[in-house]
Amino acid sequence: MSQGLRLPVWLGLLMAIALTSLLHLAVGAKDIPWHEAWQALVAYAPGNPDQSVIRGSRLPRLLVAMLVGASLGLAGAIMQAVGDNPLADPGILGINSGAALFVVFGLLVLPGNDMSMIPLFAFAGALVASVGVLLLAGRGHNPIRLTLSGAMIAALFSAITSILLLLDQQGLDSLRRWLTGSIGVTGGSMQAWVWPYVLLGMCLCLVNVRALNAHRLGPQAAAGMGVNLLKMRVLGLASVVLLSGGAVALAGPIGFVGLVVPHAARLLFGDDYRRLLLAAPLLGALLLILADIAARTVVRPFELNTGIVTALIGGPIFVVLVLRKVR
Repeated sequence: MSQGLRLPVWLGLLMAIALTSLLHLAVGAKDIPWHEAWQALVAYAPGNPDQSVIRGSRLPRLLVAMLVGASLGLAGAIMQAVGDNPLADPGILGINSGAALFVVFGLLVLPGNDMSMIPLFAFAGALVASVGVLLLAGRGHNPIRLTLSGAMIAALFSAITSILLLLDQQGLDSLRRWLTGSIGVTGGSMQAWVWPYVLLGMCLCLVNVRALNAHRLGPQAAAGMGVNLLKMRVLGLASVVLLSGGAVALAGPIGFVGLVVPHAARLLFGDDYRRLLLAAPLLGALLLILADIAARTVVRPFELNTGIVTALIGGPIFVVLVLRKVR
């Protein structure tokens, strides 16, 4: 896409996020007029019950959807860049499952469920899963082999998670929705602990921009341009661990956002990572806002888990990408 056409696309993306955010605040088990949703943001009246619902539950949920979507979209872009693997995604490669396993373990062993420690458990699980996938895949990082290794790790960690939950039936009831990916199940204390780590992960991505652009030409060409490949990969791994772990701590293991978003970003904005690393979190936030709207409205007054909606969107796209890669 030419430079002249990209500005309208950027503006359209920002406008889409603004409109879908307002829609997210207005719809739910009970629809609230758009003007009330807007007033709740700019001129909040505590005595207004509709505005109290928006400020008390829907606005925090919207912010979580935006943060989780942005984190997963950016993590997917980094994984696909560093691993040179168009099939990479934190869910597909088992990173989300690793983070979820360690979070469940942390909730079982921490005294009083200390929320400040839960993100650290999520990061540890994401790191263990990442290293495990890389060791199983071996050298060369063949995309299909890497994907199969991730599926093995995801299956193993999911099985262990199920075993842990069988030891605590009360925990199973409280974590069932979280384990299938759901926005709005964590409280404000968890959100406050996760934000700084996610922002740190985003900053690490920005530090890596030059190296990622050089890496598009191939590892040897990047090394010839003075890029420290080990540093690039370590920074990439650290950012993915922080972003994916933070997203899982907030909303559980939501899959396919990190797969779909980078491909959409490249289609709209090209391959330059100076643009991709800005477009990916914006598109990720937009996708998860839309998915959460669908989750809350399709079967009203009941609610689907957001992870189910993203799986319905991303599953067919994953199959298409695998078939293209095999052929």
